[in-house]
Amino acid sequence: MRIVRPIETRDLAALVDLAESLGPGMTTLPADRATLAEKVERSVASFAGNIERADAHYMLVLEDAEGRLLGTSALYPSVGAPFGFFSYKRIRLVQRSQAVGASCDVEMLTLANDYTGTTEVGTLAVRPSEKGSGAGRLLARARYMLVASRPDLFAPLLMAEMRGWQDAAGRNPFWDAVGARFFNMDFATADRLSAVRGADFIAELLPKHPIYIDLLPDAARAVIGRPHDASAPARAMLMQEGFRYEGYVDVFDVGPQVHCDRDQIATVRLSRCGLPVTLSPNFAPGARDYLVCTGDLDRFRVTLAAARPAPGEIALSDDVVRALGADRGEQLRSSPVQLDIGA
Repeated sequence: MRIVRPIETRDLAALVDLAESLGPGMTTLPADRATLAEKVERSVASFAGNIERADAHYMLVLEDAEGRLLGTSALYPSVGAPFGFFSYKRIRLVQRSQAVGASCDVEMLTLANDYTGTTEVGTLAVRPSEKGSGAGRLLARARYMLVASRPDLFAPLLMAEMRGWQDAAGRNPFWDAVGARFFNMDFATADRLSAVRGADFIAELLPKHPIYIDLLPDAARAVIGRPHDASAPARAMLMQEGFRYEGYVDVFDVGPQVHCDRDQIATVRLSRCGLPVTLSPNFAPGARDYLVCTGDLDRFRVTLAAARPAPGEIALSDDVVRALGADRGEQLRSSPVQLDIGA
């Protein structure tokens, strides 16, 4: 049985190993022990309630029955402090001159801080050996179970961003056309600095005026809002949960940024609290798969299990209750696994 739980200090070595297995490109999970140690300590303090919301960071890990760490995901309750969370927003401008009877219909990228203060879902990563096993879906939806259990910790709006498109050599045409002209560094360095040290240098160096898309090279225009090929599964999961794309893109690689109202996320909206009744491991007809989690923040656990709901209760087997570390009669939260949102 696989369990998703908060990361602990004892997981640092396994987290470093996970980061190293992913290779370059995962800027929010660099294979740097000091950086990851700081992330772990911040998450531990966040789950303990010992850190301000603006600095909080909830990091989850997936482990198997043998205790091996298979992947991780995270929630950032309030992004952008103190310099703002930066995006480009694609907008349309229509102008007309009556004097000459001509019109101009153009698109622009304008600098925006609209996501500042929202909650970001991110850092979804699984070991290469776990691709296609459902590990990524479980980790992704475990974040929404945490949101459903403690909505008071998170903003009314959640957002996520995906890596922008890159060619086989790791080059991004938009960066080459725009970013490289304002930052005296390559794309990988700028992206890594943004993830590790924050957005202060972005605010200082990015052009403040709109960028006319028609003035960009064809290759740069073509990748605006286009995710990296490896991000396609993550984007599909987000859209199935109810996230939507409304023209916001990353300022470095113009990868898409999507958002959804907290309470309208499918896993959150469909989740319910009920009293567990332990039964035999072999359920009678009518049982189906549910995400099930404990409600207490300090011992939060999520698993995927066969269950049978009824008014005011949810029936689970003894081994599931033990794996969650739940007490008999404790209120657990469950959310159905639907075909359209996967497991």
